[in-house]
Amino acid sequence: MPPSEHSPHVASRIDLQRLENMTGFLVRLAQLKIYDAFHESQSDKSLTPARYSLLAVLHDNPDSRPGQIADALRVKPSNLAALLTQFELDGLIVRVADPGERRAALIRLSSKGEALFQEVDPQVRALEDRAVEMLAPDERAVLCNLLLRLSASE
Repeated sequence: MPPSEHSPHVASRIDLQRLENMTGFLVRLAQLKIYDAFHESQSDKSLTPARYSLLAVLHDNPDSRPGQIADALRVKPSNLAALLTQFELDGLIVRVADPGERRAALIRLSSKGEALFQEVDPQVRALEDRAVEMLAPDERAVLCNLLLRLSASE
């Protein structure tokens, strides 16, 4: 059987020199590596990076409006709405009326959602540590600070 296009033997013959100085390309490669490990480690829970991010945001920011969450995570409100609907069906969130605006809802984790977060957060943090274990702590801090600057720039 011939090697697939993702085989290390095929990839090693591809010249990526032009892309090796392109931040977006390198960030994407790193993201793919981390996401692959994430999916492998969390497949039994059907947890994705997007679902974990939402759990973490709701854990740290109970009673948030969906628009605030979408803005913070930089996702389309319609995509967040679909994810919130699934979370609600799974019993992970509770929607409560916003006392300041009766037509608006605030979102918080349910006890089931909080329990799931408490279970998976240490696992995700350990996965993150393994993903960057080749970096010294100060290098990791610099990388995170640089990525924060890039993501915050307009």
